[in-house]
Amino acid sequence: MANPKQILLLVETSRVFGRGVIQGISRYAQQRANWIFHFEDRGILERLPAWLKNWQGDGMIARSPSRALSDAISQFACPLVELLGDGKQHAAEVHTDEDLTAEFAVEHLLKQGFEHLAFYSIAQSWWSDARRDAFERLVQRRGLSGHVFPGAYEGVNLPYPTWRQEFEAPLLAWLDHLPKPVGVWAAADSQAIRVLEACRRLQFHVPADVGVLGTSNDDIVCRLLSPPLSSIELNPQEVGYKAAALLDLKMKVHSGQRVSRKRLATPILVPPSGVVARPSSDRIAIIDPELDQAVKIIASEAVRGLTVAQLAEEMLVSRSTLERRFREFFGCTPAEEINRVRIERAKVLLRETAWPVSVIGDKTGFASPENFVRFFRRLVGTTPRQYRNSFYGNAP
Repeated sequence: MANPKQILLLVETSRVFGRGVIQGISRYAQQRANWIFHFEDRGILERLPAWLKNWQGDGMIARSPSRALSDAISQFACPLVELLGDGKQHAAEVHTDEDLTAEFAVEHLLKQGFEHLAFYSIAQSWWSDARRDAFERLVQRRGLSGHVFPGAYEGVNLPYPTWRQEFEAPLLAWLDHLPKPVGVWAAADSQAIRVLEACRRLQFHVPADVGVLGTSNDDIVCRLLSPPLSSIELNPQEVGYKAAALLDLKMKVHSGQRVSRKRLATPILVPPSGVVARPSSDRIAIIDPELDQAVKIIASEAVRGLTVAQLAEEMLVSRSTLERRFREFFGCTPAEEINRVRIERAKVLLRETAWPVSVIGDKTGFASPENFVRFFRRLVGTTPRQYRNSFYGNAP
């Protein structure tokens, strides 16, 4: 049996995203590789550990928050996969698909009835800039009312700048002048917290006047806030899994094995998992409690074969009334929402399990495998098998 590969992880354990990345790397190693990991608890802005200068191993996966750190680890002779970098000289090779993240944010806020949309970030980091740019492209393409915070932080390009008291006044002025009701998407949960605090200072009602949506879904933090914060789950485990797969390929090339260039192509984009909705953006619950109840029933029962007739019966309304109210508020029918929820659940199962497509169709409420494949292709643009392969095509 071949000796295990020695793998160094320079990934923060202090943040939910970094911990998710480590979980994904571990899952890949358990399934496909014989690796021994070297790592320690880290914050996102920590320097290289002192012992690293004497380290000799087979490969590294890092989230380097500065060019200096990226330069330092790139001097090692072993293959490296970078997951953060400075976005310029050292670019992330595997990262979140920010265009899809923006789509999740905009669709969620529109679905909650917000007539105006806004994006907030204090940073000028490549990842927050990418989210801002994706937001601007999307609202412009769709002709929506979109507003972007001009930025209070003009210093060096730090990946995670700390909050300063002087940032508060520009945020208060910006929020005060936004048209209402407005849904605000923040680049990170830590920055969404500041938006919630500013709303309290201005005595704006959340989510009736201002809806707030974070990014990263740190569950402990999101549930601690008042009101609890809605947030986009970025799927860091898949980032870690694909980073590990890419490192495996790089190590094979390093040892002299032949690997197609296509399998080594970067950047590799990972779609977010979806929005985890909590009261900070749940405007439907305030303006139409009955419609909110219908949406929650669909969210919990769609994969169990829920029909529109059953939904109308549970809501004690006629089917025609239910469909009319859905069209007026959401621009879709209850049947379309039921199928959307089923497909989103199916996408998770395709990514996270090895179940056959027929089993996944059955577990998400479709009457037959053919019906599942047909709806999946219609809503996603690919077959379930093609969707699954797009996630694991880089695996050796």
